Amino acid sequence: MKKLFLITILFLANSFQSQANNLVVGTPTISGSTLTFTIKWDNSWYVTTGPSNWDAVWIFVKRQSCVTGAVSPWLHGQLSATGQSVTGSVLQVDTVSDNAGVFVRRSAAGIGNIAQATVTITLASPVGADNIGVYAMEMVNVPQGDFYIGDNNRPSYYVFGNATNQAVQITSTTTNLTKEQYGAQEQLGSTVALPSTYPYGYNRFYCMKYEITCAQYVSFLNTLSYEQQLHKQQDMNWNTTPPTSSAGTVFMNNWGYRIEIKTPAISTTSLTPAVYACDANDNGVYDEDCDGLGFPVSLRQEHWLTYMEWAALRPMTEFEYEKACRGPLASVSGEYAWGTTDIAQFQYTNANWGCSTDIQTYFALGLSNWQTGRMYRAGSAATANTDRVHAGATYYGIADMTGGTYERCVGGWGYDYSTFTTANGDGNINADGTCGNLIWNSMQYHNRGGSAQNGNGSQISSRNYANDASYGQAQTGRGVRSY
Repeated sequence: MKKLFLITILFLANSFQSQANNLVVGTPTISGSTLTFTIKWDNSWYVTTGPSNWDAVWIFVKRQSCVTGAVSPWLHGQLSATGQSVTGSVLQVDTVSDNAGVFVRRSAAGIGNIAQATVTITLASPVGADNIGVYAMEMVNVPQGDFYIGDNNRPSYYVFGNATNQAVQITSTTTNLTKEQYGAQEQLGSTVALPSTYPYGYNRFYCMKYEITCAQYVSFLNTLSYEQQLHKQQDMNWNTTPPTSSAGTVFMNNWGYRIEIKTPAISTTSLTPAVYACDANDNGVYDEDCDGLGFPVSLRQEHWLTYMEWAALRPMTEFEYEKACRGPLASVSGEYAWGTTDIAQFQYTNANWGCSTDIQTYFALGLSNWQTGRMYRAGSAATANTDRVHAGATYYGIADMTGGTYERCVGGWGYDYSTFTTANGDGNINADGTCGNLIWNSMQYHNRGGSAQNGNGSQISSRNYANDASYGQAQTGRGVRSY
């Protein structure tokens, strides 16, 4: 088997109050167990006032054993506990306790573009003849601290808050909350009190800056074995064609994005998997700039959970969703992710729809992809001249937490979700392409933040869909990582 290097930027989009991030990772060189590659991106920040947080790039590795006459699965590349570094004085590498990847971020306060730097990653074992894939995605730090759940005065909706609809402060001592203490009038919540091990959101975590995109999901599909791809295909209601279908066969298409088979799988003794690609403009030329690479993608719950495990992330809780939106600020009744009750829909444009240059020229408070009936590039409300409310960003600079696709969160009503913890995915999925985390699989996930399909439950504290486990055309979400 010929050695292969996959360099995958898992998202290119807009940053907090900025233009396109242009995250670029160079081709790695390999020496023994060491990978060396360049990285750069635009509009990075580390602020010590206000949000007091930073953006970062989550980098992880996949590796595939190169065996003649056989196709081996792609597995997560475990890193060594030492040997991770980045050149220059602007950036630093933060290792994680499970060695599943690294965060690269600013080492001191500053705002602006990150010039090209060289990252060195050391794997736990030598590469040898393995194929290697390097993956990078943008994340936002949500720092440790108190915050509020509930917005105080919306008794006509399912809301967070106490029995009198008042916001509840989450602190370092919060534990053993019962559903009556955070479920408001409807008492929606876990049937068992939530222990101290539950992710209440007080502790720090990283959150994906954007929802899972078409390009990200294609990158995931292209690391699956034939059997894993076949399972994913069989679980798609809108398409029943196998990975062996001809080039150009649609695997997923909805709301503007379009994922097709680029190279058919071979269903013989070697079971060579298919290669998937984006083709939003349906011209037969794959992964062009205007092929909707940055469109959020609609996924069933199982597919979303599998992606979380594959990327060594985890689902967020509805507590964490409210913190990621509101930060430490006091609640505003009926507020959206940008902290006000203003909301405006994206305006329809076709000139650069699906391209990396797809930026909204409509200047409005609370601009978001809310009830528009089509997808737009994630983060496209942000420009060089937009503040938080005009960019539709959260307190910490996370994009599209209102609108786009629904944010799946652990929570709801009528079941026990007290066993959910901060444990991250380990990067490896089951041989049949499913998520292997039994606790995650036993949870129910409900929708937060509204979507391009439906505006119900758009406000930060709304739990209108607290018991809605159905699959919708604009339903995906994003992942977080405890550290």
